[in-house]
Order: sequence, then C-alpha cells, then structure tokens
Amino acid sequence: MPVIADFNLVRYEDGTLTISLSPPTPIGGANIRFLVQHHFGGISGLIQKSVASGYNAVSGITVTNSGQGVFNVALRSVDTSGFEYGNYAYTTERLDSGSRTVISEGFMKLLPGGAV
Repeated sequence: MPVIADFNLVRYEDGTLTISLSPPTPIGGANIRFLVQHHFGGISGLIQKSVASGYNAVSGITVTNSGQGVFNVALRSVDTSGFEYGNYAYTTERLDSGSRTVISEGFMKLLPGGAV
C-alpha cells in the first residue's frame, strides 16, 4: 500500500519533499523514480527525479536512511518554471527488473510565488 501524502510548493522557490515508507521498508540498492504529472495515469512526466544504486543524490533523490525507507526529493525553482498554479499528481515508484511498485503518491499543490 503506497504512502499517501500531499504537499505544497511555492512557485519560483526550492523545496524538499521527505518520504518515509510505512511500514519502514529497506530501500538500499533500489531504483526509485519520482514523477509529477498533470493527473494520475498520465503518459509523460512534467518533472522526473530518480536514484539508483551507486548514484545517491545525483538526479534529485537522496536516500537518507536506506534501512527504514526514508529519502528526500529535491524540487528546484527551475523544475516548476512555466507551470500554472494548481494541483499536480505525483507518484514515487520502486523499479525492479520487470516490475514497478508505487511506494507513495499524492498531490503537489503549486502556490503562487512573489516574482513573475
């Protein structure tokens, strides 16, 4: 069962989403992908971040506690540049050979920023 969590992000500002799996699940060596889309089940992602064994913190995801299943997703202001404010669906998946498992999902609410 995926962790369901919604979060807010201010447009033109950086943010970090911390995801803790429940129950705690080891993710050491796992390939994880974070994807933001207009709606669940969309074909292509607007924002995509990932982590693979040996590449921690290289592509936007940093595993902070592999034994408990805790990781951070870094969202930078450039990731949402050009987005309208509103709700976007996100999904985080564990990718294994021949399968993918949704481990968290929810909505990213993009709030208006100060600069235009």
